Amino acid sequence: MKRKLPFLIALVAISVAALMAARLESAQLRQATFAWRFATGGQIRSRPAVGQDGTIYAVAEDSYLYALSPRGELAWKADLGWLPWDCLAVSQEGMIYAGLKNGNLVAVTPRGVVAWREHFDGLFVADPLIAPDGTVYIGVAPATLISLSESGREQWSITLPGSLIGAPIMDGAGTIYLVASDRRLYALTQWGEFRWSLPLQAQPTTTAIARDGTVLVGTEDGKVIAVNPNGDMVWSRAVDAPVAGVSVGVDEIVAATTNGGLVGLSAAGRALWRESAGAGLDTSPLIRGSGLLAFALDGTLLLLHQPVGVIERFNVGTAGAAVLARDGSVYLGGRDWVVYAFSRPAGTERIIGPWPQAGHDEQHSGRTPFGPPGGIEAALNATPDYLYLDSLAGSDSHEQTQLFLSEVRSRVDRGSLGKSTWYVVRILEQLAGTGLIDPAYRNQKVINDFPDVRAAAASLLGAVGSAGSRWTLIRIANAETDSFALSAEIRALGSLAFDEDGSSARTIAAAFVRAQTTPADNRLAAETVDALGSIASATGLITQPAAETLFAISRGPYLEQIRAAALAALEGKHGRATKE
Repeated sequence: MKRKLPFLIALVAISVAALMAARLESAQLRQATFAWRFATGGQIRSRPAVGQDGTIYAVAEDSYLYALSPRGELAWKADLGWLPWDCLAVSQEGMIYAGLKNGNLVAVTPRGVVAWREHFDGLFVADPLIAPDGTVYIGVAPATLISLSESGREQWSITLPGSLIGAPIMDGAGTIYLVASDRRLYALTQWGEFRWSLPLQAQPTTTAIARDGTVLVGTEDGKVIAVNPNGDMVWSRAVDAPVAGVSVGVDEIVAATTNGGLVGLSAAGRALWRESAGAGLDTSPLIRGSGLLAFALDGTLLLLHQPVGVIERFNVGTAGAAVLARDGSVYLGGRDWVVYAFSRPAGTERIIGPWPQAGHDEQHSGRTPFGPPGGIEAALNATPDYLYLDSLAGSDSHEQTQLFLSEVRSRVDRGSLGKSTWYVVRILEQLAGTGLIDPAYRNQKVINDFPDVRAAAASLLGAVGSAGSRWTLIRIANAETDSFALSAEIRALGSLAFDEDGSSARTIAAAFVRAQTTPADNRLAAETVDALGSIASATGLITQPAAETLFAISRGPYLEQIRAAALAALEGKHGRATKE
């Protein structure tokens, strides 16, 4: 017994220290207060979203999208033209996507300019999923998933046997997961092909993804089910009431139930703790470090910390939906027309886990970098069409590469590129930089310097490229030495158009000045005018380098039609320049 005494004393000391640390953080969490409030012109039914720069976005039922600074000041508001639906997300490039009750999906730039709107025959199921390459996946009721490029072009669509439930989500390998009313979990590739489906005993309600790629599904019969990336059920745990939401922290899984229960589970599905919110819950809790926040349907905010339990309850004054920002701040969109900001308590941890809230992150992107071993390469290497196209593009033969480009051009012209868009774009980006940003040498000479290949690949990227393709084209245009290829690269940048940071316009202007020749190159001038005009139309402004370049062309030794088009672009009247 004497030997056990030091051990017991140490154990008690550790427990007391842990409890004191928890209570210390409890005191810190208890300091959570409203940092600011901002009144909009209508009810806010969806969660606010937070951009990469910290701007807070909220859609209100006065039909406006509001952009607020982290201090709660209005940056701008954009008229969406119709009542919003519960559908909002922000891309890595800063594009804001909002769904409306009339079936329109609206894309708004970070400056508040409506870039495009697309109409769909049905209401949106939930927030869109935004892939790393900028592709937007949107669920349209009752059962259709649609893939769109960042410019709003439909790439493919697929209809499931059962109505969609909740937003699509994506793991780090690019697999898309959906749940539907036919009681199935579906796994799709990011080009819209079925991988597998798993039947469930009850209707699913919510999904999340753990660090190892395990998909967690909540169900109406009160269970959390873990499914591995191959479609095998790993475990099932009853939580005694319909599951409203699931979040995944660093060390645990937390399920929220419709009767107000909060249940902590281990990665193996073992129950760790249970707490009661005292009121119904309808969404996933917010995991902030080792702290937990939940908003009840009656407007009560609960702060929890395990093993202490519920630390604080206070009535926010309104029911609504909340989002957790990376710095620990919480933003709530209220049914009382107000956006609320809760300050981050001092000392609160920033690490929030693999899937800390509904939609995964503060942008509601619906994706996580975590996934199964092998990642996207394993999926690609199991796709025959990719292997075929990659073998053509990766050949040392110039003729084989031209065959690849011809095949892709044919698919674009026929409108049959469809589900293969993602990996075709990846191959095109590689080809567009051959000899420049990806040179191959033999006897100290570049052996893959083919301007015609770069020009053709760049032209195709302008038709099917993603947001990431813009950065590839910028790097290539900055290094380009051939005027024919440069013209194609400038045309592609103009076709992609989105240029909120001005990088495309600066690159085009600098490349045009660098490539000046005698006699004047009318083709290059015309492509420059067209591209800068397209970017100005998309962004709503003409930056100084672009304006100087257009003015120089309007006064330069170029064809009259080109000079007139440059002047029209300066005046905001963009039209296609003629090179003939």
